[in-house]
Amino acid sequence: MENVTINTTRMPIFNDTDHINLLSVFAADITLTIIACTLSFLGSAFIFCAYCVVDSLRPENETRRLLLYLTVSDLFVAIGNFIGTIRFIGIYDSKPLYANFGEEFASDNVCIVQSFISATGSMWSFCWNTAIAIHLWVALVYCRNGTWSWKVKIFCHSVCWLLPLAVAIAAAKCEVLGEDFDQVTGTWCWIKSSLSRSDRITWMIISGKGWELVSYLVTCFMFFYLKGYMWRQKKRFNQRRFNDVSLRLRAEDENYLYLWLIGYLLRIWGTVRFFLFVSESSSNDKPFADINFALVHLESFGDSSKAFFTFILFCIADKTTRQLLWNKICRRRRGYEEILQSINAEPNNDNGAFII
Repeated sequence: MENVTINTTRMPIFNDTDHINLLSVFAADITLTIIACTLSFLGSAFIFCAYCVVDSLRPENETRRLLLYLTVSDLFVAIGNFIGTIRFIGIYDSKPLYANFGEEFASDNVCIVQSFISATGSMWSFCWNTAIAIHLWVALVYCRNGTWSWKVKIFCHSVCWLLPLAVAIAAAKCEVLGEDFDQVTGTWCWIKSSLSRSDRITWMIISGKGWELVSYLVTCFMFFYLKGYMWRQKKRFNQRRFNDVSLRLRAEDENYLYLWLIGYLLRIWGTVRFFLFVSESSSNDKPFADINFALVHLESFGDSSKAFFTFILFCIADKTTRQLLWNKICRRRRGYEEILQSINAEPNNDNGAFII
């Protein structure tokens, strides 16, 4: 058993003899996490179906395949967070937390496995998010024809799949995965609270936050660079769409530039809580306690819902995919080429991409 120091920011403590029902304290976070995970499960299923049913009608598209890898990663995050939340309900429903914190806690095997799944999925997601941004940059600027060589593909898969997995295995071997007590996460486990403060921060950076910050920087740079590049192409050569510039891309592939925005809006809350924790501001002293209280709700929903919003962006906002899916549902016989011609015949600014 491990003695741990529990963050009391959200604990309504009155005296040493009171006990706290954690399910009532974290009721909103539990609800938001379960809803977000369920939406991600549905969104992932639709993306997989769209890839199998719709993309079989299209010429091979590298970017769509990268999106599939990203969806698998985000699905792992949702599965891990869902398992962690169910475990939280099962354990603390019948185990009150006393205000004097005299009771000892330990990270069980479910908590450790869930931490491994969530951490690995998160690092995979950041890697593939970055890989998509780099792919768009290379396809638009440097290599507009052909596909990736097998050597590049092996390198990409090794970095994006195996390197995060190795980090997660190292964290498990060092026994740093476990109960977090909502200090930086929601109602799921990550880096256990019984570690020293410096060790916790180090492992948080190694097994997630460092990858996240690098992904933010790279994708943000690529967004503004490619937006500026397409603006110059439009002025010089009247090339308005991605497929006008590169044969490797579709017009709707411009939507992929907005993956960084989805990541920012959904996961930035946990990053802010991490910096509050690092600065020792996530304590009971106001106003940081109130800020942390609000951020944990946003993190509970955002960290688990990325696959669902990816589905909205690439199955609903993507006009070609949307029309092909609708034709499949209605059993119409319009083919890919016919739909593509009808879309290309429309004004250039109506290509399913968001406009800034």
